[in-house]
Amino acid sequence: MLQFARLRSVAPRALRRLNRTPSVSARFASTLRSAQPLSSAPPSISAFASVLAVALSGSVAFSLAKMSESAEAIKAEERFYDHSYGRRQLYEDLKAAYQANSEDIGVMWRLSRAAYDVSNLKATPADEKKQLIYYAYDVIQKALEKTDEIAEVHNWYGIILSSVGDYEGTKVAISNSYKIKSHWEKAIELKPSKPTTYHLLGRWCMTISDLSWIERKAASVLFGSPPESSYDEALKYLLKCDELDPGSWKKNSMLITQVYYKQRNWALAKEWAQKTLDVPIKSEEDQTVHEEATALLKKL
Repeated sequence: MLQFARLRSVAPRALRRLNRTPSVSARFASTLRSAQPLSSAPPSISAFASVLAVALSGSVAFSLAKMSESAEAIKAEERFYDHSYGRRQLYEDLKAAYQANSEDIGVMWRLSRAAYDVSNLKATPADEKKQLIYYAYDVIQKALEKTDEIAEVHNWYGIILSSVGDYEGTKVAISNSYKIKSHWEKAIELKPSKPTTYHLLGRWCMTISDLSWIERKAASVLFGSPPESSYDEALKYLLKCDELDPGSWKKNSMLITQVYYKQRNWALAKEWAQKTLDVPIKSEEDQTVHEEATALLKKL
């Protein structure tokens, strides 16, 4: 049976980042995990199946939240970018804030992000990873039910949905890939200046483009026709991400390197591999990416 394993690592610092290369279903489902903390290796077929409207809530609570973020949400965002602040502690802080006010959209999507981050820590046991992903999904789904007008809610709904695909099986993972993409496209519509979303869509396009002919045929048997994309489309999104946040996201630079390498554009692959190495290491993912870029540069 097809094994589509997940778009694992994906967001700028919401994505702390993708691993191996299993079979069709495994790769279909395993692409997007690092969206502000995602994992490592180049996106693969396993990633395909992992990529995946609710009416706007007219509540007064939402209107106020839309105007300004709460002190808890602002504090959480500051701590998110403070790499010395523990990911698990941030998760616990946000969980407490959510229990105190379950209507705070800014806290809700950040709590989903924090749960996702903790699920990706090497020290997190497998059973807890699953619990965290489903908890994150429950929270982000509730946030989306309250509003479909916040880009970060759509970003994280797509990321978490792709992770859920790891546990739901091949058909669900492949089916969700369409939904995931639509949420990221909505996020760009709402906030076109946000680099993270372009990175996510770039990863999605890479995952789809990596599917082999056999894997596409297998997906077609189940769904009629799998999503279509190209490395050129992936580059368009990844380069846009870098344009909006130049030279600061190691994973994004590495994905650009990998696309050029797949296209046999050795000169640009070498240039971007060096650019990847020039970005400072700030996380576990960055260290892994640095090692990948070093190894790839030796081949060029």
